[in-house]
Amino acid sequence: MDEDAVRAQVERLRRLGAEPTGIEVKAAVGGLPKTTGETLSAFQNGSGGVLLLGLSESDGFVPAAGFDAARIRDALAGLCHEDMEPPIRADIEIVPFEDGRLVYLEVPALDPLRRPSHIRRRGPYGGSFIRSGDGDRHLTSYEVTQLLSNRTQPVDDRELVVGAQMADLDADAVAAFLRRLRQLPNRAFRDVTDEVALTRTGVVGPADDGTIRPTLAGLLSLGSYPQQFLPQLFVSFVALPGLSLGETLPDGTRFLDNVTCDGTIPEMLDGVIAAARKNMRKAAVIMGAGREDRYDYPVDVIRELVVNALLHRDYSSGARGMQVQVELYPDRLVVKSPGGLFGDVVPSQLGVEEVSSTRNATLARILADLPGADGMPVSENRGSGLAHVLQRLRRAGMSPPTFDVTPGHVHVTVPQHALLDPDTVAWISALGAANLTDEQHIALALMRNTGSVSNEMLRAWGVESHAATAALRGLVHHGLALKTGGRRYAAYELADVDDEPGLFAGLDDAAPPPSSSSGSRPADGARQDSSLEAVVQAIRAGDVTTKAIAARLRISYWTATRRINTLLEAGRIDQTAPPHSRMRTFVVREGADPTS
Repeated sequence: MDEDAVRAQVERLRRLGAEPTGIEVKAAVGGLPKTTGETLSAFQNGSGGVLLLGLSESDGFVPAAGFDAARIRDALAGLCHEDMEPPIRADIEIVPFEDGRLVYLEVPALDPLRRPSHIRRRGPYGGSFIRSGDGDRHLTSYEVTQLLSNRTQPVDDRELVVGAQMADLDADAVAAFLRRLRQLPNRAFRDVTDEVALTRTGVVGPADDGTIRPTLAGLLSLGSYPQQFLPQLFVSFVALPGLSLGETLPDGTRFLDNVTCDGTIPEMLDGVIAAARKNMRKAAVIMGAGREDRYDYPVDVIRELVVNALLHRDYSSGARGMQVQVELYPDRLVVKSPGGLFGDVVPSQLGVEEVSSTRNATLARILADLPGADGMPVSENRGSGLAHVLQRLRRAGMSPPTFDVTPGHVHVTVPQHALLDPDTVAWISALGAANLTDEQHIALALMRNTGSVSNEMLRAWGVESHAATAALRGLVHHGLALKTGGRRYAAYELADVDDEPGLFAGLDDAAPPPSSSSGSRPADGARQDSSLEAVVQAIRAGDVTTKAIAARLRISYWTATRRINTLLEAGRIDQTAPPHSRMRTFVVREGADPTS
């Protein structure tokens, strides 16, 4: 870690005026602070972080007078190697800075299968912490138990449900399930009784007295009414009037809608989808000879997120009083489930890699063979659910979800910001052009919001180059777009109203033109460079590292770096960490002038 990198880190702290979640600053003039072990534990149990000693936050993040860098480095090394379990093996550096010296330690996240990181003398239940805001929070007993349970395969979903009988399974659902099993190439279910087939799949099992009873997984999948025995295992759906839970309307209304979705997992899914459709805005687009409804959020995305929550949530006795929660705010959709990530999965993998670490293996197996209302399995059990969510959101011109992960919960938030929101869909529909493709919808939305679109900007949203070219040529052919620039730097703009009388007839009734604050069409001579806009759109679409941006846009790493630096200097994007940090990602600065 060189002085320039530390300077960039400190400049960020000074600009923020406070510590972000991933950085802990301590003056450490009188010795190593007693809470340092708690910070190390918190960083290791989360996403890692940076410990910067010898800097005075109270004086505006300047070197602390009287700081003994060598003594503090040695004390920190002893704490890492001798007092932490497991020991922390990372380089501790002394870095010159301004008129002093700082001690710098980049704390890596601990492998999930080795957590919790804790202060050895206090034990895992007394000495484990997690980062919360700019401080460290003591992990609850439930959260520590969750981390320890990652080391073995839980079997809570195979537990027999006390009091439940075979008669508490739905006969029609069981019959459909068995028919599907017996169509499989596997002969294990063909020439056996129904009871044996259900036992082999974990739907039922023998109790100590020999009675065959449904398991938790079997009852949730095939039961007549699972909540008779498991009253809190349902999905709650709420539509909220404000931007935070508890915010009310002037008349005291707390919820615009409040629905308890119970029954089996397929029935809970149906209930959530019905409630979501009722409470979302929608617009119709012309698709072939018919029309297709588009909502604030794609329905299949909501379904996939709720399936994931129900499949991967914690079903241990300590979590059976907690529900899966779906919260619809004016600006976002949030799906909450109890229990953290299972196995060696880390948050950075979610939706990016196909991970198949399954907490509830029996439930996953049943849902993979359980036909839904459309005849397809309720869950594929292939680790591809979140990857599908990201692909579907990208096709809809929506930003990717964010994940709030702790040892005790997983919260998935989908922002409503979208190129293809219902207002824009209504605007496109009012153009009167039939048979537009999804790629052309995104292109029109980009032209409306940024003033122009290019092949590269469409690639930022996951459109293949050849499909982007075809989509843009088609819009020109329809008279909806005009091409500007040469072959290499071609850009496309909305056709002017004056050039095509009547083309935008009815547009004002369908949706108002975008305001300047949301990115209105720039004046002639002030249109932003489409290559820079492609980077902005790639970040919006979820490619938030230099490597990911380069891969998405099919440009070199150095070209991506140059464009990113230009956008940083212009104030159009922000970075979350210094240039040399492995934790650096980028975010779009909302409201920034795209022509600056």
